Amino acid sequence: MSFELRDVSFSYPGSQSTEPAISNINLSIKPGQMVIIVGSNGSGKSTILKLLSRFYDPTSGPESILVDGIPISRYRISDLRRATATLTQEHSLFPLSLGENIGLGYADKVKDTEMIDRAAEKGGASHCMKKLERGKETRLCTQNEAYGYNLPDDPDHPLQAELEKLQKNIELSGGETQRIIAARTFMRFETGNVRFVAVDEPTSALDSEGEFALFDNLIRAREGKTMIFVTHRFGHLTKRADLVVCMKDGTIVEAGTHEELMVKEGEYAKLYNIQASAFLDDGPS
Repeated sequence: MSFELRDVSFSYPGSQSTEPAISNINLSIKPGQMVIIVGSNGSGKSTILKLLSRFYDPTSGPESILVDGIPISRYRISDLRRATATLTQEHSLFPLSLGENIGLGYADKVKDTEMIDRAAEKGGASHCMKKLERGKETRLCTQNEAYGYNLPDDPDHPLQAELEKLQKNIELSGGETQRIIAARTFMRFETGNVRFVAVDEPTSALDSEGEFALFDNLIRAREGKTMIFVTHRFGHLTKRADLVVCMKDGTIVEAGTHEELMVKEGEYAKLYNIQASAFLDDGPS
């Protein structure tokens, strides 16, 4: 899936800001490219992903964003959704089993245990499910109408143990939640319909090893898909990208490969070197 942005501007509805979220954005993305959008907070990175996913329409007009050479507004929303997979911090888990939460990525196969296991492995969720007694059958935020009346006070009574099981809710850590949601995205890939993958800072609760493994699995699955990542952490991603887009104050200030932008010694190189020096400072003395 290709994208072309022509002088794209956008202001969020109801915003009190006198400045648009992004302004005069010109960008061409070829089919199958891996693009990394970087920049400081509030630079407009996530806004671009929301426009390309058509969660909003640009204030610059419906003809200013082209998808495969056709204005994005001419596509049916359902067709765009079918061809898109998004992975962000804003996704939620539902009061279903862990397996069903993953399976929702491909609703027609929500009971396909082999497919769910495969997606869980790629999303890094297998370990957190295996440590639970019921595995992927474990339910989140269990809701039931089971109550005990006239039960013996003996805490060792078997009925007391059964009642405790019914009333117990499972709580996942932030990292475990992000792994389940990532697995749902890999489940969505199983549909064979996904041509655009939008990834927006989905690993804030993961350690460096978990983040590396997740991004590596996403990149391995990129065949036939255009992937756009929004990230604060440059790391290995920008070095593997076909195109790095650096934003500041709602505009694109630089675009190119990692090597090209480092040679320019501009905004991207400045941000990259700040992160690199922070890692060096945290190292052993």
